[in-house]
Amino acid sequence: MSSPSPVHSLAAPPARARARSAVLGTLGNVMEWYDFTVYGFLAAAIGANFFPGHDPAAALLASFAVFAVGFVARPVGALVLGPVADRRGRKFVMLLSMLLMAAGSLVIGLSPTHAAIGTAAPALILVGRLLQGFSAGGEFGSAAVFLTEWASPGRRGFFGSFHQVGTYGGLLLGLFVVATLTSVAGPADVKAWAWRVPFLLGALLAIVVLILRRRVGETPEFERLGGAGEAPAGSRTRPVKGFFLAMGIVALWAVTSFVTINYMPTFATTFAHISPTTALWATAVGCIVAVALIPVAGHLSDRIGRKPLIVGAALSFIVLPVPLLWLVVTAPSFGTLVLAQIVFALPTSAIAGAGTATISELFGTRNRGALVSIASAISVAAFGGSGGYAATLLVQTTGLTISPAFYIAAVAIITLIAGLALPRIGTRTDR
Repeated sequence: MSSPSPVHSLAAPPARARARSAVLGTLGNVMEWYDFTVYGFLAAAIGANFFPGHDPAAALLASFAVFAVGFVARPVGALVLGPVADRRGRKFVMLLSMLLMAAGSLVIGLSPTHAAIGTAAPALILVGRLLQGFSAGGEFGSAAVFLTEWASPGRRGFFGSFHQVGTYGGLLLGLFVVATLTSVAGPADVKAWAWRVPFLLGALLAIVVLILRRRVGETPEFERLGGAGEAPAGSRTRPVKGFFLAMGIVALWAVTSFVTINYMPTFATTFAHISPTTALWATAVGCIVAVALIPVAGHLSDRIGRKPLIVGAALSFIVLPVPLLWLVVTAPSFGTLVLAQIVFALPTSAIAGAGTATISELFGTRNRGALVSIASAISVAAFGGSGGYAATLLVQTTGLTISPAFYIAAVAIITLIAGLALPRIGTRTDR
């Protein structure tokens, strides 16, 4: 049995302080991911305004290419801001990342179109995405570590799961805003001008959250043991091995966010010919199920360990994508898309609920912020950010509308290998 964790030898902070930190950490992550992912829901409208041409598929590809550029900037943000989180604190990076995210959304929301200023227009969108990607590279790891370090003994999985409640909550908020806007204004007005509204709203709300976040305290573990560099109980990995394991875990985690949820409305609209409004609301149902189940999965991982949930999710995403995407394209309707999204939500909640604590527990306090940030940013950029582009390109190249399923399954195999190699961490008996 491992020696007692240094985290658990600290005087326990008041429950009220834990609750406030969890709420503000989660709320900030909601806005961070709302701002970052709403682009994916509006990719078709952005493509029409900033990448005009005679081929809608080419414009969509160009739009998703810029979407992917935001993910390329994530590792740069992680490399710069991750070490800062270990020197200056998790809170400092969380505040800075929110400010940068708001700036990126504001640039996108106010950018003139290609018809107004020509080739400078897509350049401005690119700048906005780079700002968003850079900030997200620091936010993801800092917020994950922040929540797990605030956790009470034996509850890192549950507390850490709210990191992903924030992530999927941001996806859900973006879905609701875009779906409501599409229902009220109509697809034509959304394509013409209303696509700007979610970005401007996101910038405003991010500033509000930034102000509220200033009131939250730094994690007790960072303040008291920031220089110890000790690994939490249950961690039996060297930093290099832990780094690659974290990348493997986050690979499928990223795909569940940015392909099966964020990309799905575009897929359903473009290739299954489901109306934009129907596709958005159907995906929202699946996202609600995932948000509700993520804390349950986090709590379960504190009891049975992280590994069973990670491995189970990976196996599910190897088996499920082909039949579910086949169902959507052969029987396109609100009902079939809802069914597919609810089924996807089950393994999604498993890996998201256990994932935050899993990758945090692989590293010691001294370098945890940097290693979690960099490993997750590289993996998200490689597998998640390029997912929409890769899926669209696969369909266009092969002519097979369900070909994105092969991409999802391939990434799931990578996560399965990483999950099987995980040490035994997360159960109460490891504490």
